[in-house]
Amino acid sequence: MTGCADSEVGNSGGTTVTGLPRRWALRRGTMGMMLQEQKLQDWVARLAANEDYAAHPLMQEFRALANDHLKLMRQLTKIAKISDRMQTDTRQMARTLHAASQTDPLTDLPNRRQMIERLEAELCRVGRTGGGFTLIMLDIDHFKDVNDAFGHAAGDHVLVEAAGLLRRNLRLHDLCARWGGEEFLILLPGSDQVQAEAVAEKLRQIIAHHPFVHQDSSITVTLSLGVASYRQGQTADACIEAADDALYIAKRAGRNRWAAAA
Repeated sequence: MTGCADSEVGNSGGTTVTGLPRRWALRRGTMGMMLQEQKLQDWVARLAANEDYAAHPLMQEFRALANDHLKLMRQLTKIAKISDRMQTDTRQMARTLHAASQTDPLTDLPNRRQMIERLEAELCRVGRTGGGFTLIMLDIDHFKDVNDAFGHAAGDHVLVEAAGLLRRNLRLHDLCARWGGEEFLILLPGSDQVQAEAVAEKLRQIIAHHPFVHQDSSITVTLSLGVASYRQGQTADACIEAADDALYIAKRAGRNRWAAAA
């Protein structure tokens, strides 16, 4: 006998028969159980093919025990398959719930929660490596009038279409989130004030010239935007407040324009 898990026993014909391991520990996972089941079947078949073992008085009892063991292993394999499916479903559900918790259901944009997390991460990045970023807070002008004149379905249509236009006209690493109601907040990593002002003007023109149509009704849509670059030592709340203050400067100046933070 050797010290390995599988021992070899010689027979009169010079062939060998693989021995059953002293301990049969179930391998983790469905595939491991299936392999172990096949291993037991092969081992029993090799014993039956060996004349010395086949003629043993206990061979019939051993076969019965082996068959019972195989039945139990098949049941365990089925249980393992069910467990694997449940774990896969659980992971998928967790991913779905996480995405839902960070996504606005109407516009499919990131929501306020995801924006705050991303902004906090950006502040950490700036603190480690330097650089900066800029926020643009924007609001659809006279959005209540759209709802009153055309209905809430039209208002939702405007929000969804405007959200798509904003997202498609930003860089891949920029983040546009629905901040609340008709307000959106845009994070521009690595952009300074001048660059962000150019982005704000581009977005303003895109929305102003886009034909918003709902049920054959043409809807005029414009934006007011506030632009605020990060200043050293600012908190996330302070950055957001600066962009919000700039937005109200644009609104007081007549809307359909952008304004810079004071």
